[in-house]
Amino acid sequence: MIRLFTIGFLLLYSVLAHAQKAVATLDRSTVAVGEGVGFSISCENFQPLRLPSLPAISGLRISNSGSGRSFQLGGGQQISTLTYNFIITANKIGTYTIPGVSIQSNSGSFKTESLKLRVVAADSPDNKSQVSDYAFIRLIPSKNKAYVGEPIPIEIQLFLQNGRYNMPDLNAEGFNLTEYPEPRSSRAQKGNAIYEVRTFQTTATPVKAGNLKIGPVKMDVVLKIRQNQRRRSPFNDPFEGLLTRYQDFPVKIEAKAQNITVKPLPTEGQPDDFNGAVGQFSMTAKTSPLEVTVGDPVTINIELSGIGTIESLSLPQLKWPGFKSYEPSISSKKNDQLGLSGTKTFEQVIIPENETITEVPKIEVTYFDPKTESYKTVSQGPFTLKVKPSAKPNSIPSTFMAESNSSDLPEEKPQPSEILWIKYEEGTLSHANPFIIRPSFWLLQSIPLLFFIGALTWRRKKNAFANNPKLRRQLHVEQITSKILAKLLKLAEENKALEFYIELAAVLREHLGLKLEIPSEGITCDSIDEPLAKKNINPETRETLRRLFTSCDAASYAASQSTAELRKCLNDLEKVITDLK
Repeated sequence: MIRLFTIGFLLLYSVLAHAQKAVATLDRSTVAVGEGVGFSISCENFQPLRLPSLPAISGLRISNSGSGRSFQLGGGQQISTLTYNFIITANKIGTYTIPGVSIQSNSGSFKTESLKLRVVAADSPDNKSQVSDYAFIRLIPSKNKAYVGEPIPIEIQLFLQNGRYNMPDLNAEGFNLTEYPEPRSSRAQKGNAIYEVRTFQTTATPVKAGNLKIGPVKMDVVLKIRQNQRRRSPFNDPFEGLLTRYQDFPVKIEAKAQNITVKPLPTEGQPDDFNGAVGQFSMTAKTSPLEVTVGDPVTINIELSGIGTIESLSLPQLKWPGFKSYEPSISSKKNDQLGLSGTKTFEQVIIPENETITEVPKIEVTYFDPKTESYKTVSQGPFTLKVKPSAKPNSIPSTFMAESNSSDLPEEKPQPSEILWIKYEEGTLSHANPFIIRPSFWLLQSIPLLFFIGALTWRRKKNAFANNPKLRRQLHVEQITSKILAKLLKLAEENKALEFYIELAAVLREHLGLKLEIPSEGITCDSIDEPLAKKNINPETRETLRRLFTSCDAASYAASQSTAELRKCLNDLEKVITDLK
């Protein structure tokens, strides 16, 4: 028993030790001068002996911002993560390398990978018309010089205090853009303001040479700005602020275009088999089987991996004498969201047509390396191949056929048949109806059709509901009203005036927002009196609305009222809801 316990403990310890690691991450890889970016070091399944420290880096100011611990269960294991957080503030433009940090623990030493931080110029004052105190956008290409076909990573950073946004609209004439993956979220401080940062990434691949522009980029944003209250309680009411109002302001923000100089691929030294691949790549290949018979297939697995236009990689057309080839099957794997690095695999089938073949020829792929500004070729092979001749069936000698037809052979007498045929009787099966003409058969066949029609009808209703925001809002308001009316009745019975008027104001705004097709936040009686008159709402209803809003505003100062008064307000509310419908 002790031995089994010891073995189990050692296995558990080995699993945990294998899972121990230290990971360093940056909230964003590109920041502006004066902005802070979050840097964290996560220690998984081990306890450091001391607080990790970062070396001093000229141009960067590093400060500690605390630590935190989290636990996670996954794969039958508990993962404990201790995270140390830092704030890095850039003082000048440049590209900085944050070196790996060594962390000592009782179980050994761990080191994080180094990271790159790019610092760009801060927003210029003449761009203030496009940058507000609540939201602004920044367009950051990773480089301003490239070759035709060389992918350029692009970052679009949205800084937003409070509000909603649509996807960015990037103008990129002369470039092919990839789709945006899910944006990364982080926080940043600019001056005294804290912003939520959404980082959108894409890849722009130039398709022509010249002085091109990437951008401008535009975004539609709806800002939620807090409105100042008209009155303030002289009694320091602790419930003041419960009715805080926010107003939506739709704005369009924009970041100016960036210049990109695109150079054409050099024609001098360009190989004849170059097919447009740009980047840095490597190749591995293997052939199997290495011993075959004429006509048997031989499979070549070719793997191209590296950084660049992975999707544009292709094999040259194989025109090898003595082989018959087929179209290869292709699969690709991306190592990052933008597809800037990855692997593309080709499975090529060839068939040798004669036994004189001794090898599979060399495979070559040419690409242009933008770093060295030259054409390069990766190759594999040739591969030794042994081809055996195919086995041919032996033909029957013609002399034997002549002898078998000779008249000298004695005639064979026909033998009497020894087969007795069985006579079948149909019996009761002869009187049974075929299954295909039975009603039960067609009833069973109709079940899948009825299920399909029902699913199609349900799907169409769901799509119609999803495409009808007014109907969705109406159902939402009806659900809220049924809940709040029951709650208001209970609050009136308990004579809880303050809570009663808070709920009353909420349901009034929802119904008025539905009727006038405006956001419910920030609705007051003064702001909707004229729109209600245009909707032909009678003056009596508008007067009742004014009285209810006045009671709600007065509740924060003197919320003491009788149950009878609260019930009267509830009756007025029900009448107003009926008139608005």
